[in-house]
Amino acid sequence: MESDEKSHRDAAPSRAATLTRNEKRLLAALAERIFPATDTPGAVDAGAVDYIERALAGPCAELLSSYRKGLRAVDRCARRKFGGKFARLNDADKDAVLADFAAGQTPEAKKAAEFFETVRCHVLEGIFGEPEYGGNRGLIGWRLVGFPGQQFGYPDAYIDQQVDLSPVAADRPQQEEE
Repeated sequence: MESDEKSHRDAAPSRAATLTRNEKRLLAALAERIFPATDTPGAVDAGAVDYIERALAGPCAELLSSYRKGLRAVDRCARRKFGGKFARLNDADKDAVLADFAAGQTPEAKKAAEFFETVRCHVLEGIFGEPEYGGNRGLIGWRLVGFPGQQFGYPDAYIDQQVDLSPVAADRPQQEEE
């Protein structure tokens, strides 16, 4: 388990793009409907798409093919239902497409619900996870929920209580030279 965490943490992002420009645009549109910008930043502002692309280039590389198939299926469903590409639909139509996927009720993908749930989880990880993995840009996610980050030296008095501290990202510990 510890080695899995270490390999995920140490995985360097690929310099080559994992998704095409169109796939990334489609993923951004999908992510923004899962966690839309309102009076607070949304998934795209928080860097969720960058987090997902980085994960697909590293520790989640085995999901890249599923992402590509799922994104194509989202676009096919949008075209069948509304006559246009998903990214260009209005928000209500995008939500209708995603509702079909979440319910697994679309002929475009046999595993639509599984794909939607995977993307939804990755979007939330990208918003609320440790920024060193490529998301939670500017600690947006943590600020939204009042999480102060990985503060060292918490006394027990702060456990299960809201604290009034600005969030900070964990610094990676210096590795000792052998």
